[in-house]
Amino acid sequence: MKKIVVYSTLFFGITVFAVLSVCFAFLFSQNNTFIPFISHHTPNDDSQNVLTTAPWDIDLYNSFYIRADRDPIDILEKIKGGIVPHHLLAGHLDAQFFESLKKQHPSTIVLISPDHFSRGNSAVSTAPATWKTPYGKVYADVARVQALAAVTSTITIREDVLAEEHGIYGVIPFIAKSLPGTHVIPLTLKVDITEEDIISLAVFLEDILPKDAVIVASVDFSHYQTSPVATFHDERMTGVIRSFDYDRVGSLEIDSPPSVRLVMKLMEEYGTQKVAREISLNAADLVGNPDAQNITSYYTPYFVKGEPADTKTVSMLSVGDMMLDRSVALKMGSTGLSLVLDTLAGNEGRFFRGIDIISGNLEGPFVQKRIETSKEIAFRFDPRLAPQLRSYGFNMVTLANNHMLDMGRAGVPETKSVLKKAGIDFYGDAYEVATSSLLYKEIDGMRIAFLGFNDTFNSLNEATAIALIEEAKDQSDVVVLNIHWGVEYQESSHPRQQYLAHLFIDHGVDLIIGHHPHVVQEMEIYNNRPIFYSLGNFIFDQYFSVPTQQGFTVGSVFHDDGISLYLFPVVSRQSVVRQMTPEEEDAFLAKFIDRSRLGQYTLDKKNHLFIPFSSN
Repeated sequence: MKKIVVYSTLFFGITVFAVLSVCFAFLFSQNNTFIPFISHHTPNDDSQNVLTTAPWDIDLYNSFYIRADRDPIDILEKIKGGIVPHHLLAGHLDAQFFESLKKQHPSTIVLISPDHFSRGNSAVSTAPATWKTPYGKVYADVARVQALAAVTSTITIREDVLAEEHGIYGVIPFIAKSLPGTHVIPLTLKVDITEEDIISLAVFLEDILPKDAVIVASVDFSHYQTSPVATFHDERMTGVIRSFDYDRVGSLEIDSPPSVRLVMKLMEEYGTQKVAREISLNAADLVGNPDAQNITSYYTPYFVKGEPADTKTVSMLSVGDMMLDRSVALKMGSTGLSLVLDTLAGNEGRFFRGIDIISGNLEGPFVQKRIETSKEIAFRFDPRLAPQLRSYGFNMVTLANNHMLDMGRAGVPETKSVLKKAGIDFYGDAYEVATSSLLYKEIDGMRIAFLGFNDTFNSLNEATAIALIEEAKDQSDVVVLNIHWGVEYQESSHPRQQYLAHLFIDHGVDLIIGHHPHVVQEMEIYNNRPIFYSLGNFIFDQYFSVPTQQGFTVGSVFHDDGISLYLFPVVSRQSVVRQMTPEEEDAFLAKFIDRSRLGQYTLDKKNHLFIPFSSN
């Protein structure tokens, strides 16, 4: 459990001040000794036609090497490629990477960066440039740069784009210091570069590059997150890159999927898809404050000769009850879901990005017209909200709850039709355990079975449920059960919930996500399988108590050998959902853990725990 104390806060404040001070000095230094320039000249031309300056500070870069020296990287195999950050809070990772290349001293580095500000007038920009750094000059591989620009209109010479791109100029001094004499082929890629252009560029580069060339992408990973959320996103990201799951790179929460794709494609061409060493961390780790906000994360893999990892990694974000009628609908008005979800989604909507499955309990039907009903509480959701839900990444819902029939039986097929049109998968039956209660999804070669049960107004048929669970277990790698159960507003689970949970896990369920009580209930790990008895409300209008406005979003990452879990407490005010502040989270999690039954397991500082698959 995290503890916030005066000393850690003071340390964080001093650290942030120091980093900001360095950065301002870095940006506004007028010391001509360290102001670099980029010019369009051959290596023998020493004229100084300055086009721009870049924020290089020798003391800052020296500090990166001092830290790198404390943890040197020694890889026996020849490194063919890698990924390094351009956010220089993690500059020691760049120093480590380029120092590890010293013994092979490549003649050429292909340095690939996002075109952060879309300055280029084509998909790829390059330049036959010269950089004057604090450690000496770095020259472009002029002949090959010009050959690239001559081959296709996809690539253009743009010195101004290269000069102002920090994904390039931030990394150049590391090449100057660690690899003097090495030439550079700088490339910036626009985010909308086509798949065909990436493949063509990779093929052409392989054809013209010298045999000893090393390909390096300058890429930062998760942005604007808390440390737990960034780590959750990054766990999937590292799995995707290690296994060379090319198709899912575009969905990663990173600043340049095209740059990573190009490196991966070239590594495939060279047969160098093995990750010999990797480092994954984030800004909160570096400043020593787990509560840091709006952080960036970093991943540096070293690619060598060999095959990609034969592992599977699938991520899922689960939320609680979603009710889109009544006061929620009134508050949203014509604005729609952005009113309630944008705060949680955050900058560029990144909270919901980089995840394979985002799932919740749909607490009511999507139908065009409200019907008369004798039911005291009957919900109807505007069908126009379904594609909005999909735009935030929601791609799966369970229909097994006590409100799915609020607009009559005809409302169920209408809801399914709306969801299909929006691209949202669904499963579960309100009244019975049936074939519609089971859905299979295959991602990254992993087959996951999703089951949706309702045990509220009718006690479910246990024998039928067990038979369906056993079928699912036989036909899948992982079985996830979403179940509507329990007693409303009770913060501890009912004995029947515990009985059913244990019964279902004994017959093959790997993860249970519960809802219906409208408050968060405890967590249990039973037979090495996690049970969340209730995630509480996600979107609702029960403003009458604190517990009904608190909830969990749970991140799950499924691996071959177990499940990683991340707990993200959320709170809503007038249905506007946000992550809890560190102070709110500490108090909430302390109470939650005290009620839970976790056995040998504990949450780390990133609200994370890993549960290995052992026999159940």
